[in-house]
Amino acid sequence: MAANDPILRFTQEAYDRLRILATQNPEIYLDPDTDFAAVLSNDGFTHYAEPTGIAANRPISLQPVKSGDRNRADCQALDYYYTLEGMNPARATDPLIWSWLTHFKLHAYSLERWRRTKTTKLPDYIKSHWFAENQNSAIWNSNTAARTWWIAHTAIKASEAAAGAFTAQAALDHFANFAVHYHILIKSAVMRSPILLAEFVRALLNEGRGIKAEAGGMELFRRINLEAGTRLLEVLPRDEIRAMILGHLDDIMSNPDLVSDRSKLRKREPAIRSISLGAGVQSTVLALMADRGEYGLPKPDVAVFADTGWEPPHVYEHLDWLQSQLSFEVVRVNNGNLRENIMKGVNPAGKPYLTIPAFLVNPDGSPALASRQCTSYYKIKPIHDYLRRRLGLQYGRRAPKAVYAEVWMGISADEALRAKPSREEWIESRFPLVELEFSRGQLLNWFNEHYPDRYLPRSSCIGCPYHTNAEWKWLRDNDPESFQDAIEVDNALRNDPIVKAGISKRGNAYLHRLRRPLDEIDLSSTPDYDSVMLDECEGVCGI
Repeated sequence: MAANDPILRFTQEAYDRLRILATQNPEIYLDPDTDFAAVLSNDGFTHYAEPTGIAANRPISLQPVKSGDRNRADCQALDYYYTLEGMNPARATDPLIWSWLTHFKLHAYSLERWRRTKTTKLPDYIKSHWFAENQNSAIWNSNTAARTWWIAHTAIKASEAAAGAFTAQAALDHFANFAVHYHILIKSAVMRSPILLAEFVRALLNEGRGIKAEAGGMELFRRINLEAGTRLLEVLPRDEIRAMILGHLDDIMSNPDLVSDRSKLRKREPAIRSISLGAGVQSTVLALMADRGEYGLPKPDVAVFADTGWEPPHVYEHLDWLQSQLSFEVVRVNNGNLRENIMKGVNPAGKPYLTIPAFLVNPDGSPALASRQCTSYYKIKPIHDYLRRRLGLQYGRRAPKAVYAEVWMGISADEALRAKPSREEWIESRFPLVELEFSRGQLLNWFNEHYPDRYLPRSSCIGCPYHTNAEWKWLRDNDPESFQDAIEVDNALRNDPIVKAGISKRGNAYLHRLRRPLDEIDLSSTPDYDSVMLDECEGVCGI
């Protein structure tokens, strides 16, 4: 297409004739290469279109979405909108222009954009997307050329009145994902007020994220319509309009039936507030702070310690002491004994599998790392199972939207990158130490100030491959029995046929990162445990 290529409109006679042909011979519309000029010429029309004063300043190019949500194709509407020079809202109500554009410029695109369903009669399918009677019918709902222009126009109009709160592309992307919101706006006399339109879209883009597209959006629109019936909204200041919309939206976002994303549901309280207790530095101090009511922390309902069965004795001793200090419940859960399962060469389900991230040497001598499943099997799963039972949630069934557990994770501010949202929709992870900006060092200072006579250990399994040399040295010097236990397991990984069955054909496995037997590692020059900042595997095991 040449630059400034004229955009035409059908003559009424040609338009009417095409509508008859679409009823009598609809199959021609299923061919993306149909030449409608030839179709009309063969039917005796030598003059079937007339000028409009509108021109395309560059080729009209719209790409269909081949799979998934076809509404996403509307994201490209702005480029198409700016291509049509001379088009304006007054001209954009002319069905003869849009029908010409759809037939001659967007026919192949229309077939992809509006793929026919099996239940739709072919003549009705064609009438909906290639024709439009007048501005009160489907001209800005379905007709491909018209809808693409009008959805962009609505996004631009909203953006221009938004005082920089959002871009036209952001509004357009929202409409592409929630087409029902666009249809609400384009039909509404109330939303012809630019500021009201802008604030409605702004609320949906920001505070209304997670609203149920049809039910929630329609409810917000219905409430604004009711407001418009009692007062003149378009003369209100912007701040009053925004406050009015956000007030209604707050109610809507508090209704589980009107919210699709349960994490955005408002005005709900957790059915249970739990600390994921690793009995290490962070979770210990967090539990003690909350029990004292410091820093505005509410008292949790329970602290849950997932016991792998392979913690060193000082961790269990510390856990006993901590439980004696807390006024809220401390529960210990487990999913089997990690050490026993390693020595059996199985995971908790009894299948041959090495769940710890041991350091491997493949048969060809190349290094590798075993998959880490111990945290999910022995820490996360038993905690989640307990909370699910506590909430009365059935396995295999979704939790009600309003029912959720708030789980505190003892991740400190200096490790904030490890703070990740829960993968379970019924669990909301919270990171109070990150919120309060406490570093690990500050937590140690707090504990030493309040409990000067106690040593605060770091919690981790005896044979955790993530141990640093400082940790191995501390274990050797302060808990030789546990260190010898780790050596026994380390040797079994390579020498016990039952244990090796869980490693399959991956070669030799080691607990130490140097991929050498643990009892052969020189730890003499290693700094003391308390003088180094310790790495942690994931922020679940020993926090």
